[in-house]
Parts: sequence; C-alpha cells; structure tokens
Amino acid sequence: MNSKLSGQDALFLNVDLPHAASHGMMIYIYEQTALGGKPLGFRQIVRHVESRLDASPVLRRRIVQVPFGLGYPFWVDDDLFDIDFHVRHFALPKPGDWRQFCIMASRIHARSVDLTRSPWEMYVIEGLDNIEGIAPGSFAILTKIHHAAMDGTAAAELTWALHDIEHAAGKVRPVVKVKRPAPARPTTWKLSDTLTRAVADNLMATARMAPPLARLLPRLAATGLRSLLSPRKATAAGIAPRTRFNADVAASRVWDSVTLDLAAVKGIKSVVPGATVNDAVIAMIGGAMRRYLQGNNELPPKSLVTLAPVNTRQEGANRDAAGNTISVLRFPLCTDIEDPIERLAAVRAATAESKGLQNAIGARDLTDVQKFIPPATLGLAGRLSTLLGAGGKGPMPLHNCLVTNVPGPNLPLRMLGAELVYWVGVGPVTDGMSLIWNATSYCGKMFISLTSAPNIVPDPEVLAQCLKDSYAEMVAAAAAVAKRAEAPGKAARRPEEAQPVKAVKTAKAKRAPKATKPTARAKPAAAVKPATRRAAPAPAPALAATPASKRTPTRTRTRTRRAPAAPAGNAD
Repeated sequence: MNSKLSGQDALFLNVDLPHAASHGMMIYIYEQTALGGKPLGFRQIVRHVESRLDASPVLRRRIVQVPFGLGYPFWVDDDLFDIDFHVRHFALPKPGDWRQFCIMASRIHARSVDLTRSPWEMYVIEGLDNIEGIAPGSFAILTKIHHAAMDGTAAAELTWALHDIEHAAGKVRPVVKVKRPAPARPTTWKLSDTLTRAVADNLMATARMAPPLARLLPRLAATGLRSLLSPRKATAAGIAPRTRFNADVAASRVWDSVTLDLAAVKGIKSVVPGATVNDAVIAMIGGAMRRYLQGNNELPPKSLVTLAPVNTRQEGANRDAAGNTISVLRFPLCTDIEDPIERLAAVRAATAESKGLQNAIGARDLTDVQKFIPPATLGLAGRLSTLLGAGGKGPMPLHNCLVTNVPGPNLPLRMLGAELVYWVGVGPVTDGMSLIWNATSYCGKMFISLTSAPNIVPDPEVLAQCLKDSYAEMVAAAAAVAKRAEAPGKAARRPEEAQPVKAVKTAKAKRAPKATKPTARAKPAAAVKPATRRAAPAPAPALAATPASKRTPTRTRTRTRRAPAAPAGNAD
C-alpha cells in the first residue's frame, strides 16, 4: 500500500463537516445457536479481531496532514494504538427489539471518528433477543471506518478477512490469508519535509494527471456534443427536481433496513430482458420513494435522480482492504412511473445509457483524474463540494439520493463459530445528499438499508415500509407477467388439437363459392365499383368523430407490446 493518500482519498477529509463526517459503517449480526449454549465472550472477540488486523494496512495506522494542505496526507504507524480503544462493548436494554437496535446504530453512526488515532471503531452489541428472524442471544458488530481509509469494496474485503468459512470436511479456515503489512514512514516531521513534499506532490500530481486528462477531454467534448444533438439524452442529463432530500442535515442520524429474498429479486429482474439485479433494486427504491413522497403530498412530476458509485478497480489488480477506487454514475429512479414493470424497463434503459456514457468517457480515466488532483487544490475542491452539497444543492441540483450495491458471498461466513446471518452497510450523509441506500447480498438474502437525518426523514420506519410495499408490488407484478407468459403457449397448442375441425371448415369453404356463382354474373354491372369507392371512405370520418375509438386501439397495442417481452425474460 502507498503510504500517501490519493487525491480521491484526501478529498473525503476535505469534505468533512462538524455535523456530517465522511465515515461509513458495516453492520454484522451473528447467531450463536451452533455454539452449543456457550456464547462468545467479549474478550474472545477482541482477541480474534486483533489477530486479523493485518488484513488491512490501515487498521494500525493514523493519518497525518501536511501543514497548510500543501501536500497529500500520509499514513504513519499509530504509536498509541490500543485495541481496547477501538473495540467497544455495548448492550441493548430489554426487550432488545429492532427499534432499539436501530436507535443505537443511528447514535453510533452520528459520532465522528477520532482522526488523531487509527480512523476506525468497532462496537460489539449484545442483547439482540427480540428481533424477528434472528435467534435470541444473538449479537452484532458495528465497524465504523472513515471513507478516506477505504470505500465500500475495500470494506467488503475487510469483512471477508475477519471471517472464516467451513469446508465440506468440517474444517474452518480464514477466507483470506492475513499478511503483516510493511512498516509505514516514521512520524518525525520537519519544515524542510513540508517544503519538499509540497513541491514534489504538486508537480508529480500535475504530471500524472495530464495523460488521463488528455484522453478524457476529447471524450467529454464528444459526449457533450452528442447530448446536445439528442433531445432524449439532453433531458436525461437535466437537473433533478428539488425535494426534501436536497436540504441540509442535522447532526443526528436515523437508520433502518429491510431483508428481502434474493431469488425473488432475481425473478423480478427476469421479466425485463437485459435487466440486472441492480436495476431491480433501483426500481424498488424508486417505487419506495414515490410512495413516501406521495404520502406526504410532495411527489414531483419529474423523476427523482440518484447517484451510484461504481468500483473501477481493474480485474486481477491487488485488492487491498484500503483506499478508494470509484467512479459515480447518475440516472433517474423513474418515480414518475406508477406501473412497477414499466418502471423497471425504464430504469434498465436509463442504466444502460448511463453505463454506455461512462464507457464512452472512460471510468478509469475519471477515477485517475480524481486520484491525481494536486493537493494544493484539494481544499478548494472540498469547500466547493460542501457548498454545493455534493451536487445536491445550488440552483441546479444534480441528484436526490445515492444508491450503492455491494454483492457478498453465497457461502455462510463464521466468526469463532458464530454464524453471520445479517450484513449491511450504513453510508455517510451530508448537506444536499441527505439520503443514502445501501444494498448487500449474502447467502440468498438481500439487505437494503436507508440512512438519513431526522429533519429529513423523521419516520424511517415508514420509508422502510414503503420499500417493503414496493418489493411486494414488484413480486406480484412479476408473477402476473409470468402467468400471462404461460397463456400463449397453451393457446398455441389448441390449433394442433383442433386439426379435424379445420378440415371440415376447409371443405365447407370450398363448397361455398359454388353456391355463390350466380353473383359472378353481376360483375358487368358498372354501378358496383362506384358504390365500393363511396363506401371505402366511410370508416375514416367515423374514427375522427369518436376520439374514444382512437384511444382504445392504443391501449390494445400497449398490452400487445408488453406481453411478448415478458415470456422472453421468463424463458431465460
């Protein structure tokens, strides 16, 4: 690991606010039923965590800022490191229900991380005895880490490093091998070091940023020109509607989450060809926000817009549990569409377009430009970002929330024999970006959490219920599409069974012309043709005179268009 923070890492330090720090949190819940009535002790957990600290090079280090922000911050070994300072012990009061757990998680998340020490904290919470779907006697671990130290993907790497997997032979082994990181630079600092680092960092950053910027600018210009020439793309790239989610946040936090069936989510996405699980999640969240704003009489006619961070690490690259390597996509949540399947189709088209735009520009180059921002400009960039609310404030807000999805393993993970049964993230919120949705998948389940502030979402349980209702609506709609998909197959077999009937009808049809032969004698009558010409225009005025008949075929065509698409998705 590089001892210096990148420009992207350091930017998270510069956007910190006293009431809105840039840290994230992972929440794990463990059941102890497999331990045979011998629950784990707190000191056992502390010793286990200490034995796995080397999974990430940042867990024993702290961040040192260069004076006046003239150079990149860097990592040094924390000489005062104390595992008991970082790992803390809490317990829920009786009865230990979900509401109490949400309140405790919100309070822990609201407090800033101490940046004079290694930038992480861990809370072991006992007393989870009255939570639906969780066995009594379970415990939770909340791991809070500053975003300058790692992004969501790196935090997932850390999750795997803290756990074990059980193999077919019954043997338990760590998910990843833990190696001792190389020692960081010494903590001594001189004035000459400040001057040297200021010159070197700024010159080197400018030189390293030049190649990706040179590749990026022509692509940005070409993409901007295409957007101007395409009205549809220009509309998609427009401003977001201003809602309650574009306001400043209070210092406290609210949090809640919902557990879904991953197989059902995959069934939802299958009804729209080409849709992904991520598209289904976004469509569900769009439906939840539509319901919530509609219930408060605040639903705008224009669709809400979300940001979505994307991991831009190269395949096969060293996947350290540290640092940030992300880009950001932006697309509508389609909250202006009531029908859930139509909303999913619209989300699928929007995400495909956004990904195509990202590929055209070059996500890796965008990330590199952020990483190589000269340190002398980081302070200005941070102040500008906080002033505009990360793009959610100002005269033209660019988004209304953020949605992130981190897939997890399909195998059950264990820690000291206790089985991990719940895993979800908690994201940082700030002024102008006051709502974040975190989705994770693990062992056939999907967990989606929401994080906000009480002045923005005073009733997080209501918003969580809106997500449950949106999920149920989409499951029912997907099942209805599946039933309609079976109907054409049955109808296709009926004509084969009715072959003899067709033969009789054909025979009758052959005899019918013989009976009507006398009509052929009337052919020479010239009056027949003019009568036919006068009768032909008659239907046109009738259609024009009855606008309702115009709308009826339109509805019929819409149904006909949707029905064939659904069977194709189900068949796959």
